[in-house]
Amino acid sequence: MAALGEILASGIASAPLAGEPSSGDLGLVEPFPGGALIALIDPLGHGPEATATAEETARVLRSEPSLPVDALLRRCHKALRRTRGAAISLASVDAARSSLEWLGVGNVDGLLVRGTVDPAHPDDRLANSPGRVGFLLPSLGPRTITLQRGDTLVLATDGIRGELHGEVVGDRTPQEIADAILAHYVRKTDDAGVVVARYLGVDVETQIDLAIGHRSDVAMARLRTLQLAQRLGFPEPEIEALSTAVSEVARNIIVHAGSGELTIRIACERGRLGIVIVASDRGPGILDPALALRGGAGAGTGLPRARRMVDELELTSAPGSGTVVALRKWLQ
Repeated sequence: MAALGEILASGIASAPLAGEPSSGDLGLVEPFPGGALIALIDPLGHGPEATATAEETARVLRSEPSLPVDALLRRCHKALRRTRGAAISLASVDAARSSLEWLGVGNVDGLLVRGTVDPAHPDDRLANSPGRVGFLLPSLGPRTITLQRGDTLVLATDGIRGELHGEVVGDRTPQEIADAILAHYVRKTDDAGVVVARYLGVDVETQIDLAIGHRSDVAMARLRTLQLAQRLGFPEPEIEALSTAVSEVARNIIVHAGSGELTIRIACERGRLGIVIVASDRGPGILDPALALRGGAGAGTGLPRARRMVDELELTSAPGSGTVVALRKWLQ
């Protein structure tokens, strides 16, 4: 089982043009809650100026790696306007959806080699747009593709020549693949860089549905919430707060409606990973939901207490129409 922070195994390798002190080609793999950003930067030119351009690009990307890839490229374009610019390819992995969004400007190639042969999910190549980030930014159209466990992404600058598919072997680690590509496919007339990332997947249930009708169901709801939050890497105080909030809304179902349902699911919205709990019943409903959230309308202290323990709480109810409570807790 891979923890969420271990959704990828990766390797990076680069080499400078002969006679230069450092390579301007720079790769990075930057994790964020629920995913990771993979990038390869190839500045125009060589030497210290190219290295400085690559480092500035990496700083921009690391500042908010969970942003959509087109937004990240626009930020890089703005930051690099006083430089000679760079070719950049980005790939953003969303673990909750097992998907990859990728986009490239300039001559940094991308290759996705599938871990298993599947006609429905063939190997794929990144369709780069002509241009140069910081100088001429084309219209940006990211692509999103489904990932499967064992899929391997290779990004390579134009300092790498030849067909790389044969180097992507399942029993090699990504670092071994990157090193082999650098050893055998480097052009002698340019800096060279390669990033290899293999998707490991995440063994986490994305949705749990529970019937609530007995006190033991409240305990089960708390336990399943606790387990899911632990698997996603929530800190212990936040796990306890979320589990307590779930206990409160599940207990309210029994007290006020007798029975109902509770759904616990992983959510990924606007680059944030979290847990959403929806508790619903077909009980008598609440006349004044806003008052209930303050502890009035006969609702007791359960809802106000739950509200304090999560990032977002939404209450929908009306007399005779039952009640729906949605809780959201985001991984910071």
